[in-house]
Amino acid sequence: MTPFPDRFHRVIDLPPPEPGTLADYATLPLDPYAGGRQRHRRFSQFRMEAGTDGGRALELLPHRPFVQSARVNGFAGGVRRHFEPIRVDLAPLITAGADALQLDRNESWQLNVHQNRLLAFPGEKSVAVPEGPHRDGHDFSMIAVLGRKNVSGGVSQLLPTGGGEPFFEITLEPGQALVFDDSAMWHHATDIECTGDSGGFRDLCVVAFNRWAHREYGEEYELRTLAES
Repeated sequence: MTPFPDRFHRVIDLPPPEPGTLADYATLPLDPYAGGRQRHRRFSQFRMEAGTDGGRALELLPHRPFVQSARVNGFAGGVRRHFEPIRVDLAPLITAGADALQLDRNESWQLNVHQNRLLAFPGEKSVAVPEGPHRDGHDFSMIAVLGRKNVSGGVSQLLPTGGGEPFFEITLEPGQALVFDDSAMWHHATDIECTGDSGGFRDLCVVAFNRWAHREYGEEYELRTLAES
């Protein structure tokens, strides 16, 4: 039973990133599944449980491909997407999101964590969300902005399930995150455009929180999801 009202969402301030995290975004490999030259990504999965100190403990799970059903991602779902693992410590950021969502410490949670950079080039529009307004089928989600330089756009939007006009919009600044109930709404972000002559970027950490019983991890999950697609 969720303690939150319908359309729960919240904007939070993030703790300062660990040393080297912001610089690491410049080294992200190109996302070969997105088309074009704008999107770069690393990806890892975790199990989160209560820590012995009363906090939250993250366990890095053995690396696997990222798999989504084509029903929730008509752009790149239905295939195994292979990404390099995340190399920096995002635990403080992830924990801040889990706390803002008031995730039950007595439950185990499975996390999909994406480290993304979207580049913007002069004279080109960079598509922030190729699949358009959607939900990803998770219990809860967090969209965190760690960097933003020489770009306009990238407005985060929350919409009623099934689409329609956004009921919430915000341009997240570096150090801010939007947490929300992914099961109760759709989300989207507007495209970004370069505002300078040397290019720009928008750096994100996107985290999906799933109860362990709903986990999107492992070969059984992948085979079932691919068969559905």
